[in-house]
Amino acid sequence: MLIRLVCLLLVGSLVGCATVGAKFDFKGPNSIRNGETTRNDIINVYGEPFRVGYDNDNLVWTYGHYKYRLFGATETKDLRIMFDKKGLVKDYSYSTSVDGEKEKLMLSTFE
Repeated sequence: MLIRLVCLLLVGSLVGCATVGAKFDFKGPNSIRNGETTRNDIINVYGEPFRVGYDNDNLVWTYGHYKYRLFGATETKDLRIMFDKKGLVKDYSYSTSVDGEKEKLMLSTFE
């Protein structure tokens, strides 16, 4: 058992990478409209959320993909969607550190 654990730790340190969440592609700000987009619309576009919860009594879905590396840049992205009591999007935010996507957002040309 100890030998297995040591082998796993050794392989993990050599690989040096861990991924959490599920890949998703943000479809741009036009894919989500506050007060109009429904939970079913979100499911149809983005699939099942990675994480669900509540924020001040409002349902929140989070789509996230997090790739951590021991060597090299970490890449993360989050799409957090808050719904009102009627099941319509109340608010959302998207953030990313993924090369290419980050630059597009910084230049406000993400489509």
